[in-house]
Amino acid sequence: LLRSVHSVLNHSPPHLLGQIILVDDASTPDRERFYEAHWERLQDELTEYCQHLPKVLLVRVRQRRGLMMARMEGAWRATADVLIFLDSHIEATEGWIE
Repeated sequence: LLRSVHSVLNHSPPHLLGQIILVDDASTPDRERFYEAHWERLQDELTEYCQHLPKVLLVRVRQRRGLMMARMEGAWRATADVLIFLDSHIEATEGWIE
């Protein structure tokens, strides 16, 4: 996720990038991979980290509603005229937004 965010920040001309909105669709831990305390720590660290990134807004919804509603949550908070929806596992390269 953070690699995706940094690739967008690093490979987007500032005048073309208004904001990055990350929407957490009420994610829950995979109990086989994460202890509850570890999961909560990771969530807190992500929140803290995003607060220090330029143009990044992290939105956490209380109830899972699916991909399209998560994207709409981001759209409702957007301030730009043009929106681009990306998945969390992408990597932007030079010229991707032009």
